[in-house]
Amino acid sequence: MKAQQRHQLKQNEFAATIGRVTAEVQEHRDRIMVGIVAAIVLVGAVGGYIYWSRHKNDRASAMYGIAVTVAEAAIVPPPTVPGAKQAAGTFPTAKARQEAALQAFQQAAAAYPSTPDGLAAAYQAGGVLVALGRLPEAERTYEDVIKRAGSSPYGAFARMGLAETLAAKGQYDRAIKEYTDLSAQREGNLPVDGVLMQLARTYAKAGKTSEARAAFKRVVDEFPDSNFVSEARQQMTLLG
Repeated sequence: MKAQQRHQLKQNEFAATIGRVTAEVQEHRDRIMVGIVAAIVLVGAVGGYIYWSRHKNDRASAMYGIAVTVAEAAIVPPPTVPGAKQAAGTFPTAKARQEAALQAFQQAAAAYPSTPDGLAAAYQAGGVLVALGRLPEAERTYEDVIKRAGSSPYGAFARMGLAETLAAKGQYDRAIKEYTDLSAQREGNLPVDGVLMQLARTYAKAGKTSEARAAFKRVVDEFPDSNFVSEARQQMTLLG
């Protein structure tokens, strides 16, 4: 077959294919248009969600950052000159700063509860509540963070905070259970030697001397390079 004839056949096949496609498009025009519109709507929705999600995270991050700034603000005694005002960005007492920080953290947590920064703000609020001595509120706050944290590190952090709160309330058995569970998580988000130290201290507060000594010994034996080893040995000596 000559090259020109082969070329003509290819052209004919191409023309026939175009004709079939055109006919199918005309026949199914409505369905094709619906599909195109649906695709456009889907792309727009995904793009809108991404924009909204980023905007929400940015706002949560900004509010969390403001709360952290408040928590770290300088404490400056109130001015003694008549008519003078407290310097902007400072607080006259530690308690005044804690109260302001608590409000800022709680606002961030309430405004953006599903974001990482909102979760972090709730966790930080629990710590401020402990510092203020408002232990029942701190307990509820930590429990809420634990429920919502999922696989986030703040779940483990909040459990640690909850254990400390329970110990501060004198609920040593509950605190010990939390610490014991956390110390078993070798691949978790918390340093196990630090958890064991808290467990040992809580045993000691609860009057469980042998258990406290055993927990301190675990730090010495299992974590010989830990910064807690020296303290753990001293505590073991004191406990006898």
